[in-house]
Amino acid sequence: MAVVTDVTDIAQYHAFGVCAGLSFHAVAPAGHSLPSPPDYLLGPAPRAVLTDLFTQTATPEVGCYTLHDALVAPTGITIVDHVALHADAFLQPAHHVIAIADRLNRSNLTRRRVAGPLAIIYGPAHETWGHWLVDFLPRLWVLHRAGHDLARLRYVVPPDLAPFATALLQACGISPAQLEPYRYWSELIVADTLLLPTGLRLGDRFAPCFAQATAWWVARARAHLGIHRASRRTPIFVSRAGAPQNRRLARREAIEAQAQAAGLRVVRPETLGLAAQIRLFAGASMLVGEYGSGLHNAVFAPAGTPVCALRGVWRHPGFIQSGLGSLLGQPTSYIFGPGDGTPDDHDFQIDPADFAAALRLMGMRQRQPGRRARIVTAREPAASEPSVCQPHTPAPRGAETMVAAAAGAPPKGFGPAGAPSPAQARPVHPAIADAA
Repeated sequence: MAVVTDVTDIAQYHAFGVCAGLSFHAVAPAGHSLPSPPDYLLGPAPRAVLTDLFTQTATPEVGCYTLHDALVAPTGITIVDHVALHADAFLQPAHHVIAIADRLNRSNLTRRRVAGPLAIIYGPAHETWGHWLVDFLPRLWVLHRAGHDLARLRYVVPPDLAPFATALLQACGISPAQLEPYRYWSELIVADTLLLPTGLRLGDRFAPCFAQATAWWVARARAHLGIHRASRRTPIFVSRAGAPQNRRLARREAIEAQAQAAGLRVVRPETLGLAAQIRLFAGASMLVGEYGSGLHNAVFAPAGTPVCALRGVWRHPGFIQSGLGSLLGQPTSYIFGPGDGTPDDHDFQIDPADFAAALRLMGMRQRQPGRRARIVTAREPAASEPSVCQPHTPAPRGAETMVAAAAGAPPKGFGPAGAPSPAQARPVHPAIADAA
């Protein structure tokens, strides 16, 4: 019989109640809220890109799924009763799961049973530093809030786990002995008990409890690494010169020289060890740089730190930095730069005059903060205290309708009267249907 005969969304599968071995521990509810606007925008910002920035209103439900006698497939995909489960909360979109399921049905893999509770906190893009900071490590907090003892769990990891990921996990208290390496396309893992903590991000927006989750794991990392004070307050320019060049800043050397002349320290984060990175960014007085994983080191920076991202005029790479800034109390801005018009070429260039204006505005932001930054600590709330896991106050229906009207469509994921949109329907895949 085929390994996979159907593919469905895990939340819908749980709601249908057709799998007795699937349960969910809710940590924070889904919600809708208006996104925080950037401090400023410079350069040619296209209307379609700004529509994405201003009309993403949904924040995800957060919690932990538990399954019994489940299979673990490549990239951390879960299969139970021949049903492969997808979810944006796991960075496992339907099209990706369908492709993996199709290949599984054409393979003949051995099965290896792993006893005891086994957790999956990673997913596709695990080779990228920034995804660990914003998508994967916060799931440790979800496990913790769901009542699991992290020290008693084992964690599925990919065969090519990056050394930096091992260091991050160890800093958060996960020892190498707790890691369960998974050999893709050589085996399927059979888990007696499988724990699937959700991510805290939906598109560019984060659940409100992301701030508490981040403060929690960063505090663990700092304690493990013995970081008790930050570096001297330093304005930082984050360079992507050593990163994969899928969106290259043209004339980077000139922009970096301009940053240095203005007193910023130009940093290539990948050249620093974990402790050095945390210590440096914890002392940042401002963060400027090319949009990417390096700028996501803002999770280590204090509330009130202004952040400015340099990026092209395409939808990719999105506005995750705004989602971070709105919850971590970091005013976030953007400088847009045009490309050369070549299709599929995401290289861009930044006008030096725009860059100079941004540095001047960031200096003013430091001298006149304007808004009070919300500071979140890692302390767990007492039973009598309100939890920061509570969702943002939803926007009034009229305001939500205006936001949707600006985009020419209802809020993403919603049809009439809040019903699931056709795009959320369960996918049909000929190969899987044939295998069934």
